[in-house]
Amino acid sequence: MVKTIYILFFNVLVLFCQAQNLVLNPSFEEFKYCPEHLGNFNKNVSQWSIPNLGSTDYFNSCSKAIGFTNFFGNQNPKTGKAYAGMYVMAPEDYREYIQGEFLNVLTKGEKYTLSFYINLAANSSHAIKDLGVLFLNKPLKSSSDKVINVNSILNNIEKSHFTIIYSLQFYTEKEQWELVTFDFVSKGFEQFFIIGNFDPNKKLATIKIQESKHPDASYYYLDDISVIPFEVGKTKEISINNIENYQVLEENTVYTLQNVQFDFNKSNLLDASIKELDQLYNYLEKHKTLSIEIYGHTDHVGSEKRNEELSLLRAKNVALYLISKGLNPTRIIAQGFGDRFPMSSNNTDEGRALNRRVEFKLVKN
Repeated sequence: MVKTIYILFFNVLVLFCQAQNLVLNPSFEEFKYCPEHLGNFNKNVSQWSIPNLGSTDYFNSCSKAIGFTNFFGNQNPKTGKAYAGMYVMAPEDYREYIQGEFLNVLTKGEKYTLSFYINLAANSSHAIKDLGVLFLNKPLKSSSDKVINVNSILNNIEKSHFTIIYSLQFYTEKEQWELVTFDFVSKGFEQFFIIGNFDPNKKLATIKIQESKHPDASYYYLDDISVIPFEVGKTKEISINNIENYQVLEENTVYTLQNVQFDFNKSNLLDASIKELDQLYNYLEKHKTLSIEIYGHTDHVGSEKRNEELSLLRAKNVALYLISKGLNPTRIIAQGFGDRFPMSSNNTDEGRALNRRVEFKLVKN
């Protein structure tokens, strides 16, 4: 009887953990037929599609013809038996995408974390850092255009539905899977989403990895797509006198940097910030298995667009300072939340000053 209870508890726990991810078929494990040729992601992978006439690829260990060795290299899935592969940069602005679906329409005003893993195919000539997510209330159907870029899509869709994934570094990892993640607040319409690169080649930030006998291109594998409700943890204040010596900072806990504040409408670091950031850098150097997510915030003065931009610049300046000290850029993610999450009243000068802040969270590599 006791054993049965434990088994039932374990099964409920597993179902609960799985239910946290709102993406249907998040690792592409469910499919209609085993792939026997490239370019069959569309109409094969359950709950997924593509929004254009591209030929996004589907790889699954069930296939002897395709497998995990392909024209762009050799890679194993992050988890499970399958993953996707697509061009994010190619001649003539050719692009490929994946279009997924949520279990339910996201709740307006709720905060979510979107994440996925990518890996640069070994034979790619270039790496990029420009990725984006387009949220939709209905799936985008294939059209006669082989290229989808921001301008063509957003003619009939509000620009607020599009989110750029800001990165401080190029996605150059070829061996290990690299985590891409950001937090966002739902507007209450999101049922579908598209992941890919929406910029034309002339606007794209790229870095050349190697010479290639093929046309210049950037091809990435993707796996384990996740959207979960944001884990709200109690915001804690760190003691600047202890962080370097003996204090142990908890993982997945949001901390507020007490001395990293900003002048009104400014993003440059003040001299008073340096000591605290130096101690944070020393802590990260001592704990090399940790990465850091940096969150920038503003007060409510100014337009929404300006505050989003300013908060990101503040987070980036903190990140760039840590990089200048020697921290590996792959261990840092910087995000801006504008004025959406005040920690004090915006009705006083003192409260607005507190809201012009930077927070951080430590996560396992």
